[in-house]
Amino acid sequence: MSTTYFERDAGPAATANPLGIKGIDHIEFIVDAADRWRDFFVQKFGMACRFYADEASGVCGRRAHVVGQGRVNFLLAEPQGGGPEAALLARHLGQHGCGVRDVAFRVRDARHALAEAARRGAKIVRPVDEHDQFVGGAIAAYGDTIHTFIERKPHTEFAPGYRPVPGAFEDGDINFAMIDHVVANVEHMEPWVKYYEEIFGFDLFMHFDINTGRSALMSKVVSSTDGWVKLPINEPSSANSQIQEYLDQYHGPGVQHIALLTPDIVATVAEMRRMGQEFLEVPDSYYDAEFDQRVGEIEEDKEALKQLRILVDREPGEGGGYLLQLFTKCVFARPTLFFEVIQRRGRARGFGEGNFRALFEAIEREQTKRGTL
Repeated sequence: MSTTYFERDAGPAATANPLGIKGIDHIEFIVDAADRWRDFFVQKFGMACRFYADEASGVCGRRAHVVGQGRVNFLLAEPQGGGPEAALLARHLGQHGCGVRDVAFRVRDARHALAEAARRGAKIVRPVDEHDQFVGGAIAAYGDTIHTFIERKPHTEFAPGYRPVPGAFEDGDINFAMIDHVVANVEHMEPWVKYYEEIFGFDLFMHFDINTGRSALMSKVVSSTDGWVKLPINEPSSANSQIQEYLDQYHGPGVQHIALLTPDIVATVAEMRRMGQEFLEVPDSYYDAEFDQRVGEIEEDKEALKQLRILVDREPGEGGGYLLQLFTKCVFARPTLFFEVIQRRGRARGFGEGNFRALFEAIEREQTKRGTL
């Protein structure tokens, strides 16, 4: 495996933010049963149901729940009734199964963001729509994924027609602070790296190649200049890789996984396991005699990490910090989307490159069980 970091320039380009991106606002999933997946995230991820919407609340064509914790918000929508919105969601569901449709960004000025994105070559799929304190519009991204730009005044509803759930912000024992990164699988990586560089003004942050001997992939990471938005983009480099399996099963490009940042991964994973959430299997050999040497001195109890099967990656250089991570099994019926739980210590800025072989071998074991490798 090879990894290359790209340093940002110190000049004016490094501070550019042409669309006024402030961060990820929410992620929208199109699902087959909004109530069931609301319960899944509440019961397995400790999230709270924050908002709901349906035809009775004034939202046509969909039934939806917004679940979340900290700055994480997942919008879970299923088609309801007739009309163009219900038909669009039904087509997405029929083509891809359950999955992510929208990685939405909070912006300073939604009208400006949409106009500037279009000027830079983006395709508008939903023009600016204004409702009181809420302004939004969307552009096309990879596959059927879109990016909505949202301008929302403080203390306003999630979106027009979405009603708050009383007591929803009484979050549970699991602690998720924010979305750390969102990973895309595409057939060809370079056009989408260029897309985020030219339209969003994002920087190429790092590049790595992974080859386990059984399958391979290539990935580049683009990020906002302030580092708050990080988007790894994968392409397959072997016909039987997990990325190719995703593209085959999802019927096109889409979001592969979402990493959720926690300030205490030991407590969070312990509680998720207690709630019944399944994670990829990490073999005993990962915690061999060289484990202490690989990770060095850390704040966490290493025996607890072994019991919970949490991975650790020490980044090179003095003061580089380290990160801890663990990956769920695929959550939907198709072997497509999964989640990552991640904690960063010190100045850790990578994605667990030292764990990639262990991770991809674990994914390959799941592929073998499915008969796709």
